[in-house]
Amino acid sequence: MQMMEMLKKFEEESEQDAGLDSDGEDDGEDLARRFADIDLDATSVADVWSKLTPAEQAEFVKIMEDPNSDHARQLLASEELENERCEPWWHAPAVESDGPLSRRYGSKPELIPVPAVMVQPIPNGPLLHYNICAVCIAYAFVTRRLSVSPLSSLLPEDIDFEEAKHLVSQLVPFLVDRKSTMLHPNLSSLVTDIWSRFKPGQVSSDLFAILLKDTTHMVCPLPVTAVALRSESEEYFDVASHPHLNLVLALSDLTKLFQCPTTGAKKSHVTYKLLFYAAHILSTPSDTLRVLAEELAERSAAYQTDRLELESEFQGGTGKYKRQEGRVPVIEEVH
Repeated sequence: MQMMEMLKKFEEESEQDAGLDSDGEDDGEDLARRFADIDLDATSVADVWSKLTPAEQAEFVKIMEDPNSDHARQLLASEELENERCEPWWHAPAVESDGPLSRRYGSKPELIPVPAVMVQPIPNGPLLHYNICAVCIAYAFVTRRLSVSPLSSLLPEDIDFEEAKHLVSQLVPFLVDRKSTMLHPNLSSLVTDIWSRFKPGQVSSDLFAILLKDTTHMVCPLPVTAVALRSESEEYFDVASHPHLNLVLALSDLTKLFQCPTTGAKKSHVTYKLLFYAAHILSTPSDTLRVLAEELAERSAAYQTDRLELESEFQGGTGKYKRQEGRVPVIEEVH
């Protein structure tokens, strides 16, 4: 519904702009004629979109790619859109308030069952923590871009259903590639890689700082004071009372999104990989995740404090960034 409200406002403002511009009088009449018999309150997003010309569609997409632009802020600044806006579930207040909330938050996703036998001490093998952080960054981006939380609330017939899966696949292709062997060894590696996968205009340094802060929130262990005792005979691990709950909730949400809605199949190579990630996180010491959360928070603060512009420092997809005198380096050079 948020997309429909934005298209309606875009159409209304386009008509007004054309009416004020004498040179665009014909364009204004043409736009009004195309929408004359359309009830915007009873028309699908796809039908409204089809009424726009390719130039108008391109203009709308361009505006939405930079949500901080003046035009985008004008489109977003409406009571209808504000009411439709859904904040991510991980930022919902931990304690319910007696009064009405000033913002609407998504509900927590349904947890996937994690077999207890999969949660074992991690051997001396490769750690997947930075790969999982990359998945969280992509997850936070899609959640915020579509203003849908949780993503698993999308239905196959929703216009954003395939878009959500497409964006995740675009940003973290190793998640959907059955044969991928990509392993990020450090934070700089994952940031360099995922930044290069955003299309021009999809992300700014400010937004990336927010995504890192979102990931920090998901990664940081919860201050759990009581953990339920688990019997050795129990089939599934008790995730609900675990300090790594938020991270497993994020992976659970993506699991539900990627489950096949047509065949009803619960498992695929993507959902198996997400299940393996969840077990890996539950097997990780909390101290390890606290250090990782601190690293993510420091990088986020660097973007916010120093206003670092990643896009001006990226050198033609080489995976290297310039170090400028007197500034904190955004991304260390990868050799």
